[in-house]
Amino acid sequence: MKTKSRRILRGATVLALVAASATGPAQPAQAMNYSSAPLSAWTFTDSATPTTASVKPAGNAPVGSTVDGAGTTHTRRAYFTFDLAAFRGQAIHKASLSMYETEVADCTTPAPIEIWRTGKVTDKSTWRKSPAELELVAQRTLGAGPYCPGAYVSVDVAGYVTAALARNEKTLSFGVRLAAAAEPDPKAGRSLHPMLLSMTTNTVPTVSAQRLRNPDRACGTLDRHPAAGGTTYFTATVTDPDPNAYVTTDFSLWPVDNPETKTRFGYGYGFTPLVSTDLRAYPDGTVLAWSVQAKDDDDQGEWGKTCYLTIDNTAPAAAPAVIARKYVETQYPGAGGPGVAGTFLLDAQGDRDVVAFDYYENQSQISTTVAANHPGGRAKISVTPFRAGDDQLNARSVDRAGNRGPWKNYAFYVRDTAPRIDVLIGGVGLPSTINLYSRATDVTSFGFTVDGGPETTVPAVDSKATAQVVFATKGTKTIVSRSYAGKKMIGSDTQQIYVDDAPKLASAQFLFPAEPILGDQGTFTFTPRTTGVVAYLYDFGDGDQKRVDAAADGTATLAWTATKPGYFSLGVTSVTADGTRSTTAYDQFWVTDTRPAIWSDAGQCCPVRDGVGVPVRVSLSSDLPGVTGFVYSYDGGPEKTTTDGAAYTDVTVTPAHVGDSTFTARAIFADGTFSPSNTITISITNAPVVTNKGPYADYAVVGRESTLTFKPATPDVVSYRYQWIGDPDGSQTVDAAADGSAQVVWTAAYVSVPMLGVVAVSRDGTESDERRIYVEINDPGVEYEGSWNDWFPAGGVGVPGRLGFFGGWGGMADATVKYLWHVNDGAVQEVTRDENSSVTDVSYTPDRTGENTLYVQRQFTDGVLSPIRQYTLMVGAEVFVQSADYPAGSWKGGPGVAGTFHLSGGLPGVVSFDYRFTDGNGAEAAAGTAAADSSGAADVVFTPATGFSWHTLTVTGHTADGTATDETTYSFGVNQG
Repeated sequence: MKTKSRRILRGATVLALVAASATGPAQPAQAMNYSSAPLSAWTFTDSATPTTASVKPAGNAPVGSTVDGAGTTHTRRAYFTFDLAAFRGQAIHKASLSMYETEVADCTTPAPIEIWRTGKVTDKSTWRKSPAELELVAQRTLGAGPYCPGAYVSVDVAGYVTAALARNEKTLSFGVRLAAAAEPDPKAGRSLHPMLLSMTTNTVPTVSAQRLRNPDRACGTLDRHPAAGGTTYFTATVTDPDPNAYVTTDFSLWPVDNPETKTRFGYGYGFTPLVSTDLRAYPDGTVLAWSVQAKDDDDQGEWGKTCYLTIDNTAPAAAPAVIARKYVETQYPGAGGPGVAGTFLLDAQGDRDVVAFDYYENQSQISTTVAANHPGGRAKISVTPFRAGDDQLNARSVDRAGNRGPWKNYAFYVRDTAPRIDVLIGGVGLPSTINLYSRATDVTSFGFTVDGGPETTVPAVDSKATAQVVFATKGTKTIVSRSYAGKKMIGSDTQQIYVDDAPKLASAQFLFPAEPILGDQGTFTFTPRTTGVVAYLYDFGDGDQKRVDAAADGTATLAWTATKPGYFSLGVTSVTADGTRSTTAYDQFWVTDTRPAIWSDAGQCCPVRDGVGVPVRVSLSSDLPGVTGFVYSYDGGPEKTTTDGAAYTDVTVTPAHVGDSTFTARAIFADGTFSPSNTITISITNAPVVTNKGPYADYAVVGRESTLTFKPATPDVVSYRYQWIGDPDGSQTVDAAADGSAQVVWTAAYVSVPMLGVVAVSRDGTESDERRIYVEINDPGVEYEGSWNDWFPAGGVGVPGRLGFFGGWGGMADATVKYLWHVNDGAVQEVTRDENSSVTDVSYTPDRTGENTLYVQRQFTDGVLSPIRQYTLMVGAEVFVQSADYPAGSWKGGPGVAGTFHLSGGLPGVVSFDYRFTDGNGAEAAAGTAAADSSGAADVVFTPATGFSWHTLTVTGHTADGTATDETTYSFGVNQG
């Protein structure tokens, strides 16, 4: 098992007496190996038999003294040797030596335990020749405590294991005994389960095969190493045999003559990391050393071997020469052809620094690197265009350091010689026809293959040919076709087609372009696209699948009558004698109803709006040709005729009673005849009709009275029960007037769009359906947007801006006459609402910096004023810049054309302005200080020296006490002149 942790435990020796614990075990660290060291040998020695060896005895390990029946005292000590071979090369994170009591002579007698690192256990280990005690590892007194026998001893011996491995020892041995003072006392004697050495280790990752990539170059030595420059790629191979290891790598490099400047330049992941860095900061000829260090989540490996490179940032100066053998034409009709390979030579023209070439062809855009036959030599490449027309080969030289020179672009024209193919697919196992043709007049034959099979060749006549092919299976097929002039292939093309065994469907009466009408009769013809068809299964999208037998030729004819209008999806599957079914073929068609379509909005939610006396919208339409209108009647009333002459129109009817009513309509044709009639039922709820009237319209206004009106749709209504849906106060009741209606005057407290539910109650207790309506509650206050806000200072004193006023929730623009406003303690001003905009703007110029307060309200059509709203305007300290000669954000003037820039505002008491003009490159064009006049303004004249350039003026004002305004920038364009 391998997990991961960043915590490393080393060296500390811990002896613990562990009993049952309420807490669970700690989670294992991730990226660790958990195992036990093999116990290669163990023994216990007995003072009563000082020369007797007992290697790997059965049972437990006795320590201390016992007295046998003959009165002989047996003093025993135990020794254990563990095999460390499996842990060589691993980092030891934890090593726990553990054992537990199995027998105790007297739990009331203290037993001081000693654990020693000892010599190795051998088959000659006896009391007289016992393993040497080398160093005391741990001590602990047993016997006291609630667990006896059963005390658990655990010792952290990671430091001892690490030290043994460092000494190249293959084993590590420990001994356990009672302390000398207690050892003779039989009451202190006990037996322990043999020692267990539990290991938590990690294999430290290593690196090898360090090298440069793109192009590949070796690690090198100080005396012999590769060159590199520009963006250089470095890689290495990381090895970590632990399962699920997650490794990362650090790449570092440094100048050989200045190793203290070692720099980490890359951080890689995985077992073959690839990192890059730009070496152009180093001058040519600099020798750099580099190395790689790998680490997993627990340990950091050693640095790999040191590699070297010499900096070469000088790319080849000249592009390679490109020499074509076939594609030598640059104009129509060109040379070669699609699919025809052409040989090109790339020549370094004697530049011995060039060892390779990059190249790609425009059509494929696949970049390839090819080695030169020798430094400064050539490379032969093959390029195969896949389409006719303009093409280009692009090549550049690559030197030993991987530097790339300029591109050479070799243009050529590919002759249009490839065949075109049309495949008339007959199906699976049936003949299909392939038509081939080419624009090349010298074509004598064509060849084609299917899915890489043998080529079929057919002669060409007038650059055309036809062939038959049988596809054995359905699916995607790849057809490679070729044009031949004699035996020479002059063009090739690849095309994919899909071969299907779904039957072919046809119907002159129902399928496109037919426009069937209800009642039409006709036939469908099913033609097989596979062999052995004996029947067809079909349905019209309703799931009612039926079967029709096929004739001897595999076809079938289905007679069908359109007995209902609407959309139909015909699905047909062919069936062979053995029951094999083909892919299902689908086609769709629409059967037009001879009757008009009728739809009404009665009963549509949400909420339902219909009711007695409430107009209902009815939509009439017909897809029949020649329809010029409709005649209709509602609820047994007289027929009416639409007057707009359209085949799609809306009419309204007003219900006079609750419940069902019929609506009947016929279409009118241009010749005065009528279609069959269609009738629908319009159902009207018996819920009361509920309306709201606010001070200006059907919406309510916060803080103003509105009136709800309830009108009955059922007889003998004596009251209404109403409730705002979701209101915790529940429902309320209002008595009805003699005519069955009622009114409720109410005042909205806050903005929302609540839903009201109303039920009419008749004298006999009968309740109507519930009517639900939304009531919009609008905000009478004024919202603000403009040049200033309450969180970031903007503008400055004397710098004009805008204040924008508009209605809050709901707007209430129709009821707003004007806005009244003032800033701070200024005079109240009025502005008429802008009827052409949702926001009414006014201009305002601040006279103080910092926090300003805007007060605004509006007047409604009834003369009522809304509550006053306050908004904080944070005014900054920017200078106001104006210029008619060079307006901000515009192009004007030209080189040598002077412009005047008027500076003002920012702060009260400004006495001067520091200014600076810069051109489009950021270079200073003019600068200085202008004294302000008594109004705090100054004019600065600037004459641009260059045209077709964007200039920027930066201005800062100063008061007499040195206080500075905010810095202001003003950008303008200078024409070419």
